[in-house]
Amino acid sequence: MAPLTNRDTFSGELQQSDIDLLRAGLLFSREIAYPNLDVAAYERELDEIAARASQALVTASTPAKSSSPPLALAQFLFDEIGFQGNRTAYDDPRNSYLNDVLQRRLGIPISLSVIYIAVARRLGIAAYGVGLPGHFVVGASNGVDEILLDPFHGGRRLTLADCERLVRETTGHEGALQPSWLRPAPKRSILARMLNNLRMIYVQREQWDEALAVIEHLRQVQPDAPEHLRDLGLIHYQRGQFYPAAHYLESYLEAAPETPEAAAIRQNLTTAFGRWARLN
Repeated sequence: MAPLTNRDTFSGELQQSDIDLLRAGLLFSREIAYPNLDVAAYERELDEIAARASQALVTASTPAKSSSPPLALAQFLFDEIGFQGNRTAYDDPRNSYLNDVLQRRLGIPISLSVIYIAVARRLGIAAYGVGLPGHFVVGASNGVDEILLDPFHGGRRLTLADCERLVRETTGHEGALQPSWLRPAPKRSILARMLNNLRMIYVQREQWDEALAVIEHLRQVQPDAPEHLRDLGLIHYQRGQFYPAAHYLESYLEAAPETPEAAAIRQNLTTAFGRWARLN
């Protein structure tokens, strides 16, 4: 008999054989930043958006869109409903919390893509995330072939040349587009990328409580990734919490003893904690 899971928690959703990205994103939003968030209410809002989109697909504005449900859905979400990329405040953490994205109609590429995928799923449209380096997009089937859409830029259809340009502009990569970049992104990878965006924002802002909460959720998604142990140790150290800092950093060194930064961490651990011991 399969173990029971609790879909009302982020960890419980991760145990599902088919993770619901929207629900998982709302759950980590509640657990990290919005303790009173009503997950079911936002799911109902998506249901209502999908119902309206279903009618819009029937009356798409152009023959090209009426024959392509993914394009018609993009027109509805980004032209009619008004979802858009937040270009003026890209690093606002609200862009990564799906409840805020739904309320404000503003997001970054990956959060807008998750909204698109969630609505498409409710309409029976085959859509999936595509994790281009530096810029997340959506792949979808129009019944004939696979197309790529850019939710951050109004849901416009992308060519391979467009994708290559996006990667170059966001990462500086000058080489050719790699076919592996166009594969459907696993759902755990999507969640990790969303959380990593938040981790970077909170670390840059030195919001250590929020950063710790995000990294603890990253560990649930990627339990074997040693860099999360390192980050927990460094943040606890910044907060002056030396016992947990030493625990996590030593665990990191055990898990990844040959990383380039290992020697520096060992030296700093010895120096810092030796000084702290003398003061105490």
